[in-house]
Order: sequence, then C-alpha cells, then structure tokens
Amino acid sequence: MKKSILLVLCMATMVTAVLTSCKKDNDTVSFRATISSYQNTGKDSKVYIDANRYANWHDQDELIINGTNYTLEVSQSDNNQIASINGVPVVTDDNGGYYAFYPAEKALTTPATGFPEILLPQVQIYRNDNPDNPAQGNQIVEAPMAAYCPASQTPATLNFTNLCALLKIELDEPMEVGYITVSSSNKPLWGKATITGTTTPTLSAPNISEMYSTDNTVTLDCTALGLHGPNSDASAGVTSAGPFYIVLPPATGVAGLTVNVYVFTGTNSDQSRRTLLKYSKTTDNTVPIAANKLYVTGDLPEEGEVVPDAPFPHLSTGEFSVAGTTALNGSYTSTKKIRFSLGNLQYQTTDHIWRFAPNQWTTLKNNQGQGNWIDLFGYGTSGINYNPTSTANTSSLYATGDICNTENDWGVNAISNGGNQPNKWRTLTYSELEHLFNSRGGFNISGPVSNNLHYTNCTVHNVKGMIILPDDFPYNQSPYNSYNWDWQRLTNAQWAQAEALGAVFIPITGYRTGTTIKNYSYMGYYWCSTVSPYSRMWFNGNGENYDSPNRYIGNAVRLVRDVN
Repeated sequence: MKKSILLVLCMATMVTAVLTSCKKDNDTVSFRATISSYQNTGKDSKVYIDANRYANWHDQDELIINGTNYTLEVSQSDNNQIASINGVPVVTDDNGGYYAFYPAEKALTTPATGFPEILLPQVQIYRNDNPDNPAQGNQIVEAPMAAYCPASQTPATLNFTNLCALLKIELDEPMEVGYITVSSSNKPLWGKATITGTTTPTLSAPNISEMYSTDNTVTLDCTALGLHGPNSDASAGVTSAGPFYIVLPPATGVAGLTVNVYVFTGTNSDQSRRTLLKYSKTTDNTVPIAANKLYVTGDLPEEGEVVPDAPFPHLSTGEFSVAGTTALNGSYTSTKKIRFSLGNLQYQTTDHIWRFAPNQWTTLKNNQGQGNWIDLFGYGTSGINYNPTSTANTSSLYATGDICNTENDWGVNAISNGGNQPNKWRTLTYSELEHLFNSRGGFNISGPVSNNLHYTNCTVHNVKGMIILPDDFPYNQSPYNSYNWDWQRLTNAQWAQAEALGAVFIPITGYRTGTTIKNYSYMGYYWCSTVSPYSRMWFNGNGENYDSPNRYIGNAVRLVRDVN
C-alpha cells in the first residue's frame, strides 16, 4: 500500500498576514489583521489551514506586541481571514516601533522592545477544528510568525513573516496515525531560538544545549488528550489520510532527514500499548529547509515495520502548567506545560530495564526487590554515573548538584513502556513543582477541591495519595463542583472518569534509608531535579511541603515530558 512521503522538498507558497492600524484615541492603536490564500500569493505565514487551502486566524488566539499579550478577534463572516487587535499603546520613534510575535505561548521572554526568545517544542500536539470527527476537520497549526512596524510609519502596518517551514504529510487512505516524527542526523529541529532583523525577521538555529534532551527529532503527537472523548481507547490516534503538518525551523545542509509515520493496528487489548507499524523514508542527500515554505512529501515504502512501542505512548494525563503568570480573576497565562508519565518510575535490577508503573496508583511500597524491581532511588541515580541500586551512605555514590539538563536525570534512559527511546523524559525542578501546586490558583472552585487544582487527602483504588487536576479540568461543572463528588474517596468508576479528563494521581510511597522502608502507609516522597532551595517534595493528608534530605535516601520519581 502506497503512503505519500517524498523528501524531495517540493515547494508551495503559503500566506501573508498584513495588519493595518488606525488610531483608536490618542493613546492606543487598533490593528486589522488580514490573510490571503497561499494559492494566490508568493508570500507566507500561517495560522491554520482549512480544506480550501487557506491559512486562517484562529479566534481568541494570543499574540505579543511589545511584551504585552493581545487577543485576536476574528471576523467570522470572512472565512476567518480578518482579525482585529485592539488597545495597543501608541509608541514614539524613541521606543523603536511595534514588535509582534505569534503565537504568544511560544515566547520564553516578553521584552518591551525587540522580539522574544521563543521555544520550538520537541513535541507538537495535533489539534483539529473538528475533534469529534478529525477526518472531516482541519489541523490547527501554530507556526511562529513575527512582524515589525516602525513607529513613524504611516499608515502603520505589520507584515507578518512565517519564521519556519511546514512539512506536509498525506497518506493514500485513512489510517489511525499515532505519531509522526521528523529527525536529522546533524541539525536540531527544536529548541530555544532567537529572532533577528526587523523588516524581514529571521529565526536563528534552535539551541538545545540548555534543554533536557539533545535528540534532533521533533514529534507530532496525534494522541493528545482533548482531541478524543472520555471513552476513547487509551492509545487512540487520528484516523485520517491527512494532511498532517509539522513545523520545522529553517536550516541548510540538513543531512539524514527522516520521516517516520507510526500507525496503530489491531484492537486495544492492553491499555498501555497497541501494535504499531512504522513507515519510514530518509533523504539520500543533504537538503535545505527555508522559512516561509510549505514542503510536500511523497512516497513511503509499501510495507511497514512492526515496532514494539510508540515514541510517546498514551500518558493518561492532561496538560499542566509549570511556569507562567499567576492566575488573576480566572485569567491565566502559561509559558510552559508538561504531561506526566503513566506511573512512577521503576527499575529491574537483574536485566537493567526501566519502566513506568502499569497505572498511576501502583507503588512497591515495602516490597522493594519484588520481582527484582525497585522504585525508590538515591539522588541522581540514573545509572549513567550513579547506580540506581545504591543504598550505602557514601557521598560519592550520588549526584551532588542539580541534575536537570544532565545525564544524571532518570529521564535520559530509554523507558521500556515509555517510548523505549532515550532522552524523552525528565524530572520536574523545585520551582516547577512549586508553580504547579501554588501558582495555578485564582480559580473559585466550588466543592471539596482546593483552589490550586490539587488535593492531597485522596484514595484511588484503595491507595492513598494526591490528585492533581490539569489546567483545563472542568472543576466548576457538575458533577465535579458538587459535595456529592468526594475527592477523598473516589470509586473506581469516578476515578476512571477523572483520569479520562487528564487527572493525575501521585501515590504515597514512603522512603528508603539503607534497605529499610519507612512511612509507606501515609507519606509520599518525590525527588526534584534541583537542590536549591529544596531537592524533595513530600506530602501527606494535610498537604505538600519541601525539604532536602540526605542524598542516599531512597525517594520516588515521577517523570514528565514537555508539551511546549
């Protein structure tokens, strides 16, 4: 069966966004955003691409102008090709003009003048404007754009330029696509990047040296929670022939450019995995990737290769903000989101296999070594420099400083049921945990859930622990806002309902000193990836807290992966 992927980069044009301003009063400017069909222009930018090959604005999306977020208000009567941005403060010549960037959530910094530093994510989440029937809908693609307008220019205009390229992938017939990966043998395809220039903004090469992974692979995850309903299979993908779009940064001399399409087959007999076929195509020569271009792919091999695990299997969790602006009056701006692993990390001491617990509530508690598996580890014992089985009180056996962005983070390992590839996971820092628990608040939640979207005195499948709700959990809707919904003692059916909406359960674990397990019936202890000001999060029925224990103390590890 022929699948279309051709890596001879066949160019097609995209679109241009032109924002024309008019003064609303003496203090602010209102911009009008228009986008043309890329069938009829030789210029490029994008918001999302519909069935008629138009790149359109998406209503209520946010962009940044001079360090401040603004909302796009789309004119629905014009095929979403016109949007307005109101209330932009007037600048003077001395202030350098208007620097605009879209989408706002990709910005890592928000300078008052100049363009922000941005993050091209390692994992791009597939979204669709028709989530109930993706085959009849259109993928929403958030490709970064930038524009500049001098303060003295009359009339003031913002001519947006697409900073990246799009790779378009289509199949000959609808198939259940789980993941699409694009990799290079010599060029990073994701990471932090800066924008230079003004009239024609240009994106620098992504920098992954400060990130937790150095893998030159970007993944389009088509199993994102929120795309599927609560009753979807655990590893449901998108059943469609496409097109699927992946955002790629500009680069020259790209070698070994490889596209892999992972397709689910068979029935979902096991909630943690299904059979996958991988269709792969690699370029023979080096190729360029230019900004403002749409590259069309072509043929894959007739037969797919059976693979044991997907790059990112079903995670059973939603999206959680671990950095951003503290909530105020229900309005929240996130600059960094993660998803949790399926369960706590475990290690087999005989075969040296890493895995996630089969569900969110499973721990070994006082049964360390049962089946040669352990799940309480000394600090930084990823197995690269420090042995995960270390129990002795000897400082040289454990990491000394921060393990984030280092090979001492447990996430550098290939997790057998977590994609079975290295450098796909990481441990949260103290500041990220603190933000997760304390800075996502500001919501007025009725019922017995705390106003920070987590609750520590819970029982799931007869295991005590903590429930953490994702950012978009419908906490203020029935039945979750009722006192009849008892978060302390959920039935198995109630937990399944909450888990399907992305809820996370962090079980109590106890801690290990030497080979003795303590407090395993009422306390949870989890390592952070930083040592200052604290290296461990612990909790009980009264709430969570932080401390810095001896590095030889065995604590649990719950890994995450970045969404943006």
